[in-house]
Amino acid sequence: MEDEHGGVLFSALGEASHRALGGGLTLTSGGSTGNRKHITHSWAFNASIVPLGARMFGVADERPGVVINCLTAGEMQGAFQHAAAIVEHIGARLLPAGALMGVQRIAELIQSQTADALMCTPSFAAALFNHDDIDTEQLASLRWLYYIGEPCSQRLRDQLARDWPAIKIRSLGYSSTETGPIGFQCAHLEHGFYHLHADAMLLEVVDPLTLQAVAEGERGEFLLTSLLPDHVPLLRYRIGDRGRVLRNVAKCACGSTLPVLQLEGRVETTIKLGGAIVTQRQVMSVLARALPDLDTSDVQVQINRQANGARMRLVIAQDKLPARAEVALEQALQSEAQASALLRLPGVLGLRVQRLDRSGFETTSAGKTPFFIELGVTPDSAG
Repeated sequence: MEDEHGGVLFSALGEASHRALGGGLTLTSGGSTGNRKHITHSWAFNASIVPLGARMFGVADERPGVVINCLTAGEMQGAFQHAAAIVEHIGARLLPAGALMGVQRIAELIQSQTADALMCTPSFAAALFNHDDIDTEQLASLRWLYYIGEPCSQRLRDQLARDWPAIKIRSLGYSSTETGPIGFQCAHLEHGFYHLHADAMLLEVVDPLTLQAVAEGERGEFLLTSLLPDHVPLLRYRIGDRGRVLRNVAKCACGSTLPVLQLEGRVETTIKLGGAIVTQRQVMSVLARALPDLDTSDVQVQINRQANGARMRLVIAQDKLPARAEVALEQALQSEAQASALLRLPGVLGLRVQRLDRSGFETTSAGKTPFFIELGVTPDSAG
């Protein structure tokens, strides 16, 4: 199944899943760029994915005793509920805090309940471990950090390894709202590598333009076909991720014989402005001329759509942009060919550069920090 036409095909699939007999769990994915998708998974499907999610513990020499779940509860998201079910499956005690409880109260809870494992997004972890009013003693009981929902940047991994060497960092799993679990990361795999749930998911690696299979071990776009019974079939779904399946991998040290995939990121992150498609790669290429050391995690493009067009705010991490350099960067972008062409498009009302701490970047309802994010529709500004 290819979903290339504004989500129309997926919308039809979602509607069919809502009408299926037997009920189920309706979830929402997307939303950072306005492309929200809804799908209902059967109760049988939801029960079947819990043992898959718990596989990372079945082959690991680690057994958390008290797990604090700081993923987003509600908001039509499934990660919080799935994580809670995994904790129940492995027989640990669960603290269902959620992401909206506030990092200071959560730090107090970690200390009072001697929580040894934290489940959250990397964005939440960055806010928790960098909060000025949280004492290191409050987090001293933590031994494991399991993240999900977005990539964990090299910067955050390096910081935690340096400042919190007792905490082991691992992905809670490679999954999506639409497909369910795709892979798990055992304790012997490095960041970005996962054992594929080959008994539950068929993964094809294809050329993103032709959709033809690439050679074994080569990089390409992932197409996913779920093998688990559900309300509607998900066939060759374009999840938007790229990577490869490793060739000739011997039995892993964890004991698993499942294939190993390498997740390298998104095929391309884009947003539509003034009738044109703007890509993450284009933005980073333009910025590299003035700020060559920027990483995608240092930048966020915020779009404020108004009745007469869209205003852009280019937010850059304050440790990457010198103080009082915003105006100079705005002027440089005005004279740069690609940026100036974008700013002249119909319906593009202007660009403002803002220097901000990463904790101030906008997040989605699921706690993710996307590169492009829409701030909502507002009335025309006066004057």
